[in-house]
Amino acid sequence: MLAKAFGVPRYFPWSPLTYLIRSFLLSHFCSCPNCGSENIVRDGFGERKTMPDIPMLECNDCGRDFCLRADTTFYWKHASMGELFIVTWVFFGKGSRDWSRLWFCDIGKYCGLEWFERLEKKLVGHAGDISGFLDGFFQADEMYIRSFGEKLLVFGVKRGDGKIFETVLRGHSAFEFASALKKADGEIGPIVDLDTDAHTSYPLATKWLGILHRPVNRSEEGFVDGKGIHSNGVENLWSHHRPWIEAARGYGSLKTLERAVKAHQVFHNQIKESPVPVWSFLRMISGN
Repeated sequence: MLAKAFGVPRYFPWSPLTYLIRSFLLSHFCSCPNCGSENIVRDGFGERKTMPDIPMLECNDCGRDFCLRADTTFYWKHASMGELFIVTWVFFGKGSRDWSRLWFCDIGKYCGLEWFERLEKKLVGHAGDISGFLDGFFQADEMYIRSFGEKLLVFGVKRGDGKIFETVLRGHSAFEFASALKKADGEIGPIVDLDTDAHTSYPLATKWLGILHRPVNRSEEGFVDGKGIHSNGVENLWSHHRPWIEAARGYGSLKTLERAVKAHQVFHNQIKESPVPVWSFLRMISGN
């Protein structure tokens, strides 16, 4: 839409970002997809109609010719790397892939769906790649949403340093909660102490896992009990993430929603909260 308003090619507004990403790939992730050699040289450009011409490279060891995008998440895409990057950044901020791709980049619907599926799978693969945490202090909460004609539960755990775990549950039984807490323990744990609200599934679920459970019954004790126990941290998290989840819930399948929520967790933990978010994002999605 922005490009149409100024009568320029759709990729033009994002060309500076495209060139920045190219420079990053050349400096950090440029190797031969055939033999892995870094002994490569520039070999002109490959012409494209809907994006800036792509730099071509040649391996001096095996002779393979390949484009700069080879073996990255950006490979075989029908939009410029700048467009794909910005539409992703907007999506994780606003929660609607259709809105972001239409108003900011206007890339095709199926190209957009393919991009987000590839991107989210890439991010989900990094779900457990965060540093260890020895405090063991965690808070958990749940949020109900309606999607796909049924009532779903988005379950979240927040640890003391701000790292989070998010997942979609189909029910609210103790078994479902225990399964989610076990996954959270593997990704952001180990969970030793857990502060929650008074949902009836927490006591049994935490007992099965050997977690010290400290519930707060808000209807009787308010948000903080007499011992200072509360779950305000994770409640504050949900107040910020609810608008994104509400916008992101209108997907065509539960599987897609589950993948998007998990990718959102990784974006929060390892990109948004990193010292240099843009470089962290590129480093995570550029490897093969």
